[in-house]
Amino acid sequence: MFKLIVTAIIQSAFLAFAQFFMKIGMDRVIDFDWTAAFFKSLMNWQFGLSLLLYIIAMIIYMFMLKSFSLSLVYPLTSISYIFTILLAMFFLGETVPVVRWLGVLFVMLGVGLIAR
Repeated sequence: MFKLIVTAIIQSAFLAFAQFFMKIGMDRVIDFDWTAAFFKSLMNWQFGLSLLLYIIAMIIYMFMLKSFSLSLVYPLTSISYIFTILLAMFFLGETVPVVRWLGVLFVMLGVGLIAR
C-alpha cells in the first residue's frame, strides 16, 4: 500500500504541474478558430511542457493500473486537487475560498477511507 500511495503522490504532482502549465500556455493562445494563427498560438513552450507532463502522468497511471485495482487507484489520483490548488494560489495568485478547501478536505477524507 505504501508503494501505491507514493506512486499516486508522484503521479498527482505530474498531473498538477501539467494542469498548471496548460493554464499558462492557454492564456497565450488566441480565441479559437480554424486559422493558422490559432494553431500557431498553440506552439508555446508552456503548452508543450504541459503535454509532456500529461504523458508522464499517464504512463505512471498505467503502471498503477497494471499493479493495483482500479477502485483503489482512481480515487487516489484526486490527490492532484491539493497540488493544483496550491500551485494556483502561490504561482497564479488565485484566491481559494474556505468552502473550496472544505470540498478538497471531504474528497481527501474519502480517499483516506478508500485507501484503508
